[in-house]
Amino acid sequence: MKPNKKQDSTAKKGKHLTYAKRCKIETLLDEGESMRYIAEKVGCSPSTISREIKKHTLIKKSFSNDCLNRSNCQKKHACGSVSCKGRCRKCSKCKKYCDEYIQALCDMLEERGLCNGCHQLNVCHFEKKLYKATIADKEYRETLVERRNGFDLTYEQIELINNQVSPLIKKGQSPYHIKQALGNELSISESTLRRMISGNELDVRQIDLKEAVRRKVRNKKNLMKQEYTSPAKAGRMYEDFLQYIDINEVSVVEMDCIEGKKEDECAILSLHFVAFHMQLYYIMPTHTAESVVETLNIIEDSIGTEMFSELFEVILTDNGHEFWDIHGMESSLNTGNRTKIFFCEPNRSDQKGACENNHKIFRCIIPKGTSIDQLQQRDMVLITNHVNSYCRKSLFGSCPYDHAMQYINEDFFIFLGLEKIPAREVELTPQLLKKLHTPD
Repeated sequence: MKPNKKQDSTAKKGKHLTYAKRCKIETLLDEGESMRYIAEKVGCSPSTISREIKKHTLIKKSFSNDCLNRSNCQKKHACGSVSCKGRCRKCSKCKKYCDEYIQALCDMLEERGLCNGCHQLNVCHFEKKLYKATIADKEYRETLVERRNGFDLTYEQIELINNQVSPLIKKGQSPYHIKQALGNELSISESTLRRMISGNELDVRQIDLKEAVRRKVRNKKNLMKQEYTSPAKAGRMYEDFLQYIDINEVSVVEMDCIEGKKEDECAILSLHFVAFHMQLYYIMPTHTAESVVETLNIIEDSIGTEMFSELFEVILTDNGHEFWDIHGMESSLNTGNRTKIFFCEPNRSDQKGACENNHKIFRCIIPKGTSIDQLQQRDMVLITNHVNSYCRKSLFGSCPYDHAMQYINEDFFIFLGLEKIPAREVELTPQLLKKLHTPD
């Protein structure tokens, strides 16, 4: 049997409650019916009824003394007035001043959460919570008009938001990071901020957001190329990596190389701590396997073999020629191994997607095609600090440094010269390095 379309239409998601349905809700509440029964009669889910009542509950304050300790109270002059001769328990104003005031609620209100259907409603001296269809519908329509009229902000408020946000957007910060940095100082939500930018309400435009312009779809023909896999990588491929981390609880670091111009000799070694979303960048004099091994040696020498082996237990990288020296990368400056190397499958950079995704932030500071031959390690440390101080939704509003500092020894950050940048000062544009190299 086919369902009745008229019956189904009332239960569709996204449908607004009408005034008639609100009246029905009020009537059934007055009769003491349950949420599930009301939902069935109105033709919507119980959660919809619950949200409707919670959003439009009318609170009537008590004008009498509703203190829980009223019967035993012997206090006088709680309000500070010496001329008052009566006891405070007979006064309704003392609750504003008394430190021992505890609001009393009737049993029905504590049980049901509403006073609808109570037979003592007209004589009750407690605070009352009621659902009234007329008031609920009026509030609903006022909210609907405000939302459809655009932004409920004055010119002065928009100017204040513009002065707060636009300079930070131009520094490469995202609306999410800005909201986390400013907190309650920014009077609007992240979604409202994005709507204001797309609606041209501020000095910045949609094109100023990093994610506004997407990359072109990759050519699938290039993905079909097969790469030569060295026999030395046997037992070190991605399937082996998945089996290894499934058996062993280890710290995983994703490693990659970032290039500048084609004619550049230098390259940048990128190391991404998956557990902390934290990134390290090191400038290498050449784009070779020797430079990769030398850079890992520098890190081990800086933080010590024990800490290196603890944090770099497993390194996952791609099949680039600079990562061919497996023995050199794994061997410690002292005796034994310091890490274990695994490789992604050919043409599968998505298997270390966290590292690749962080490169988007790096490219906001050093765009593709920019020469990196003149950069020094202090530039890399500066970029590292700003990238890792950038708030992430994946970390629920905190930045990688906040997360990492809870688990990694403080010496690690001191030895590598790493420090957190205040959220408002984070800059993810090419201007970051220009400021560093501009003489005072």
